[in-house]
Amino acid sequence: MLLETIIWNDEEFHVGISEIMVSKQLDRDVLLNLASMLSEKVFALQFFNSAMIVDEVHLLSAAQNAMNAMKGNYMISRTFDVEIAIYASAQHQIGRALEMMGVTDDTKSVCVVIVDLKSAAIRECMSELIDTLGQEAKPQFKATAEKISDLMRVFNISEVEMNQFTNDLSIDSRKKALLKCVVSRVSQATLAS
Repeated sequence: MLLETIIWNDEEFHVGISEIMVSKQLDRDVLLNLASMLSEKVFALQFFNSAMIVDEVHLLSAAQNAMNAMKGNYMISRTFDVEIAIYASAQHQIGRALEMMGVTDDTKSVCVVIVDLKSAAIRECMSELIDTLGQEAKPQFKATAEKISDLMRVFNISEVEMNQFTNDLSIDSRKKALLKCVVSRVSQATLAS
Protein backbone atom coordinates (compact mmCIF):
# COMPACT_ATOMS: atom_id res chain seq x y z
CA MET A 1 0.00 0.00 0.00
CA LEU A 2 1.12 3.49 -0.83
CA LEU A 3 0.29 6.00 1.91
CA GLU A 4 0.70 9.66 0.99
CA THR A 5 -0.49 13.04 2.19
CA ILE A 6 -2.40 15.55 0.11
CA ILE A 7 -2.66 19.12 1.28
CA TRP A 8 -5.07 21.92 0.61
CA ASN A 9 -4.03 25.15 2.31
CA ASP A 10 -3.13 24.02 5.85
CA GLU A 11 -5.33 20.92 5.92
CA GLU A 12 -3.70 17.49 5.54
CA PHE A 13 -5.51 14.40 4.32
CA HIS A 14 -3.93 10.97 4.02
CA VAL A 15 -4.45 8.81 0.94
CA GLY A 16 -3.99 5.04 0.86
CA ILE A 17 -3.72 3.36 -2.54
CA SER A 18 -3.38 -0.32 -3.31
CA GLU A 19 -4.19 -2.97 -5.88
CA ILE A 20 -5.84 -6.04 -4.36
CA MET A 21 -6.34 -9.35 -6.14
CA VAL A 22 -9.94 -10.58 -5.87
CA SER A 23 -9.32 -14.20 -4.87
CA LYS A 24 -12.93 -15.06 -4.10
CA GLN A 25 -15.85 -15.11 -6.53
CA LEU A 26 -17.34 -11.72 -5.67
CA ASP A 27 -19.72 -9.97 -8.02
CA ARG A 28 -20.03 -6.23 -8.56
CA ASP A 29 -22.86 -5.81 -6.05
CA VAL A 30 -20.88 -7.52 -3.28
CA LEU A 31 -17.87 -5.28 -4.01
CA LEU A 32 -20.03 -2.14 -4.01
CA ASN A 33 -21.72 -3.16 -0.74
CA LEU A 34 -18.30 -3.75 0.81
CA ALA A 35 -17.13 -0.32 -0.35
CA SER A 36 -20.29 1.28 1.02
CA MET A 37 -19.92 -0.43 4.39
CA LEU A 38 -16.24 0.47 4.79
CA SER A 39 -16.71 4.02 3.52
CA GLU A 40 -18.57 4.79 6.74
CA LYS A 41 -15.26 4.41 8.61
CA VAL A 42 -13.27 6.90 6.49
CA PHE A 43 -13.73 10.19 4.68
CA ALA A 44 -13.81 8.51 1.24
CA LEU A 45 -13.27 5.09 -0.31
CA GLN A 46 -13.42 4.28 -4.02
CA PHE A 47 -12.85 1.05 -5.96
CA PHE A 48 -11.51 1.01 -9.51
CA ASN A 49 -11.07 -1.71 -12.08
CA SER A 50 -7.28 -2.06 -12.03
CA ALA A 51 -7.21 -2.58 -15.80
CA MET A 52 -8.05 1.15 -16.09
CA ILE A 53 -5.31 2.43 -13.77
CA VAL A 54 -1.71 3.14 -14.82
CA ASP A 55 -0.29 3.18 -11.29
CA GLU A 56 -0.42 4.82 -7.85
CA VAL A 57 0.51 8.25 -9.22
CA HIS A 58 -2.52 8.14 -11.53
CA LEU A 59 -4.80 7.70 -8.50
CA LEU A 60 -2.87 10.09 -6.27
CA SER A 61 -3.23 12.78 -8.94
CA ALA A 62 -6.97 12.07 -9.15
CA ALA A 63 -7.30 12.36 -5.35
CA GLN A 64 -5.37 15.64 -5.25
CA ASN A 65 -7.44 17.12 -8.07
CA ALA A 66 -10.65 15.96 -6.38
CA MET A 67 -9.46 17.62 -3.15
CA ASN A 68 -8.78 20.85 -5.05
CA ALA A 69 -12.28 20.68 -6.55
CA MET A 70 -13.90 20.04 -3.18
CA LYS A 71 -12.04 22.81 -1.39
CA GLY A 72 -12.42 25.17 -4.35
CA ASN A 73 -16.18 24.53 -4.54
CA TYR A 74 -16.17 23.32 -8.14
CA MET A 75 -16.91 19.62 -7.67
CA ILE A 76 -18.87 17.97 -10.46
CA SER A 77 -20.34 15.30 -8.17
CA ARG A 78 -21.95 15.51 -4.74
CA THR A 79 -19.50 13.13 -3.06
CA PHE A 80 -15.73 13.09 -2.78
CA ASP A 81 -15.37 9.39 -3.68
CA VAL A 82 -17.21 9.92 -6.97
CA GLU A 83 -15.14 13.04 -7.61
CA ILE A 84 -11.98 10.89 -7.41
CA ALA A 85 -13.47 8.59 -10.07
CA ILE A 86 -14.26 11.57 -12.29
CA TYR A 87 -10.66 12.72 -12.17
CA ALA A 88 -9.17 9.23 -12.50
CA SER A 89 -11.23 8.73 -15.66
CA ALA A 90 -10.42 12.22 -17.01
CA GLN A 91 -14.14 12.56 -17.76
CA HIS A 92 -16.53 15.27 -16.72
CA GLN A 93 -19.67 13.14 -16.80
CA ILE A 94 -20.31 11.03 -13.73
CA GLY A 95 -22.02 8.14 -15.54
CA ARG A 96 -19.21 7.84 -18.07
CA ALA A 97 -16.56 8.01 -15.35
CA LEU A 98 -18.15 5.26 -13.26
CA GLU A 99 -18.81 3.06 -16.29
CA MET A 100 -15.24 3.45 -17.49
CA MET A 101 -13.47 2.99 -14.15
CA GLY A 102 -15.88 0.84 -12.17
CA VAL A 103 -15.66 -2.75 -11.06
CA THR A 104 -17.64 -5.48 -12.80
CA ASP A 105 -18.63 -9.06 -12.04
CA ASP A 106 -15.46 -10.16 -13.87
CA THR A 107 -12.99 -7.84 -12.10
CA LYS A 108 -9.90 -9.84 -11.16
CA SER A 109 -8.22 -7.09 -9.17
CA VAL A 110 -9.40 -3.83 -7.71
CA CYS A 111 -7.53 -0.65 -7.04
CA VAL A 112 -8.69 1.11 -3.95
CA VAL A 113 -8.26 4.72 -2.88
CA ILE A 114 -8.99 5.54 0.75
CA VAL A 115 -8.87 9.11 2.04
CA ASP A 116 -9.07 10.18 5.68
CA LEU A 117 -7.61 12.64 8.16
CA LYS A 118 -6.11 9.72 10.10
CA SER A 119 -3.63 7.32 8.51
CA ALA A 120 -4.54 4.67 11.11
CA ALA A 121 -8.13 4.60 9.80
CA ILE A 122 -6.80 4.03 6.28
CA ARG A 123 -4.54 1.18 7.40
CA GLU A 124 -7.41 -0.47 9.30
CA CYS A 125 -9.79 -0.17 6.36
CA MET A 126 -7.16 -1.46 3.90
CA SER A 127 -6.48 -4.42 6.20
CA GLU A 128 -10.19 -5.29 6.23
CA LEU A 129 -10.27 -5.11 2.43
CA ILE A 130 -7.29 -7.42 2.09
CA ASP A 131 -8.82 -9.88 4.58
CA THR A 132 -12.08 -9.89 2.60
CA LEU A 133 -10.88 -9.73 -1.00
CA GLY A 134 -7.42 -11.30 -1.18
CA GLN A 135 -3.78 -10.32 -1.16
CA GLU A 136 -2.23 -7.15 -2.49
CA ALA A 137 -0.97 -7.57 -6.04
CA LYS A 138 2.75 -8.17 -6.36
CA PRO A 139 4.01 -6.20 -8.14
CA GLN A 140 1.44 -3.44 -7.83
CA PHE A 141 0.03 -2.01 -11.08
CA LYS A 142 1.96 -4.32 -13.40
CA ALA A 143 2.19 -3.00 -16.94
CA THR A 144 1.94 -5.12 -20.05
CA ALA A 145 2.02 -4.11 -23.71
CA GLU A 146 -1.68 -4.96 -23.95
CA LYS A 147 -2.62 -2.86 -20.89
CA ILE A 148 -0.62 0.12 -22.21
CA SER A 149 -2.31 -0.18 -25.59
CA ASP A 150 -5.77 -0.47 -23.97
CA LEU A 151 -5.18 2.58 -21.77
CA MET A 152 -3.88 4.59 -24.72
CA ARG A 153 -7.14 3.83 -26.52
CA VAL A 154 -9.35 4.56 -23.49
CA PHE A 155 -7.62 7.88 -22.74
CA ASN A 156 -7.26 8.77 -26.45
CA ILE A 157 -3.46 8.94 -26.39
CA SER A 158 -1.64 8.66 -29.68
CA GLU A 159 1.81 7.28 -30.43
CA VAL A 160 2.84 10.82 -31.35
CA GLU A 161 1.94 11.97 -27.86
CA MET A 162 3.75 9.01 -26.28
CA ASN A 163 6.82 9.78 -28.38
CA GLN A 164 7.00 13.23 -26.79
CA PHE A 165 8.17 11.43 -23.65
CA THR A 166 10.03 8.40 -25.00
CA ASN A 167 11.01 6.59 -28.15
CA ASP A 168 12.08 3.58 -26.09
CA LEU A 169 9.75 0.64 -26.71
CA SER A 170 10.40 -1.08 -23.37
CA ILE A 171 7.35 -1.67 -21.19
CA ASP A 172 8.80 0.39 -18.35
CA SER A 173 9.55 3.42 -20.55
CA ARG A 174 6.16 3.26 -22.24
CA LYS A 175 4.41 2.98 -18.85
CA LYS A 176 6.23 6.12 -17.65
CA ALA A 177 5.26 7.99 -20.83
CA LEU A 178 1.66 6.78 -20.54
CA LEU A 179 1.52 7.95 -16.92
CA LYS A 180 2.59 11.46 -17.94
CA CYS A 181 -0.10 11.55 -20.62
CA VAL A 182 -2.84 10.22 -18.32
CA VAL A 183 -1.93 12.54 -15.43
CA SER A 184 -2.17 15.43 -17.87
CA ARG A 185 -5.69 14.26 -18.80
CA VAL A 186 -6.60 13.87 -15.12
CA SER A 187 -5.52 17.44 -14.38
CA GLN A 188 -7.59 18.77 -17.27
CA ALA A 189 -10.80 16.89 -16.37
CA THR A 190 -12.74 19.94 -15.19
CA LEU A 191 -11.71 22.13 -18.10
CA ALA A 192 -14.26 20.39 -20.33
CA SER A 193 -17.13 20.90 -17.90
